[in-house]
Amino acid sequence: MSLLSNFTDASGPLALAIGQFDGVHLGHQAVFRVAVAAARDRNGIAGCLTFHPHVAAVLDPAHAPPLLATPAQNQALITACGIGPIHSLPFTRALAAMPPAEFLALLKKTFPSLADIVVGQNFTFGKNRAGNAATLPALAESAGLQARMVAHVEVDGAPISSTRIRAAVLGGDLPLAQSLLGRPFALAGKVVRGRAIGRTLGFPTANIHPILPIRPAPGIYAARLHLHDGPHPGAAFVPDPADPRQAHFGAVVEIHLPGFDRTLYDHDVEISFTRRLRGHMIFPDPAAAAAQIARDSRQALAEMAHPNG
Repeated sequence: MSLLSNFTDASGPLALAIGQFDGVHLGHQAVFRVAVAAARDRNGIAGCLTFHPHVAAVLDPAHAPPLLATPAQNQALITACGIGPIHSLPFTRALAAMPPAEFLALLKKTFPSLADIVVGQNFTFGKNRAGNAATLPALAESAGLQARMVAHVEVDGAPISSTRIRAAVLGGDLPLAQSLLGRPFALAGKVVRGRAIGRTLGFPTANIHPILPIRPAPGIYAARLHLHDGPHPGAAFVPDPADPRQAHFGAVVEIHLPGFDRTLYDHDVEISFTRRLRGHMIFPDPAAAAAQIARDSRQALAEMAHPNG
């Protein structure tokens, strides 16, 4: 079993945040804050241990959830929380079947200066999930470690979770997703060539092929395309994959950027979503489609000009 890591024992006492951390939502960020504080108290370093592939993809692949962020997105978000080394542990059934004490011994062997383990209160590990909030403090103490468990962060009276965020994204409730993530939901992808339908209507679009399969509900969104020179606001179109009339769109998400005339083919970009403006519509003719796109663009820009947009 190997750990992909840039950690060195010379870094000083290690406070290690452990979890899946898909999407790095506000609950995850609370765990990282505790890890950073613990490392500061020991004059050490805060690190992160996550798992790849997703635990559910190994233990229950038929019900594995769509990921909220790519590994590169997660790494950037975790680093922004003040975490230094980020370690990826290959998740296997053998790891899942390991007794909790043996897993902690593996961590101690891999990270000789490990001092603190920081986890969310619902974190479980080891055979039969025997490592949990009730057992971890004593298990950690036996291994010469200190366990720090971080309480749930709640929004609107319910705990934040990646599951809750996925439901919000898939349902088109991007304001809720943003309140749980602490930032707008964003898809990373590459700009690809399309059929230039928008251009023929007078509204050229950038066609983004996202890396991950998750999509907001079909429709039109106020959104931003993030490039090296900053964000550019516009109206994004998420097609309905169940509509045979949209089969030519494939997995592409489109965005019209008013006043933007640069060529972006093959650029790696992110598109972040602010609010769903309307659902999918079928138009009787190109003129009707162009008129609606013009209204969508104006509404999208107005939405993002708002202080909370």
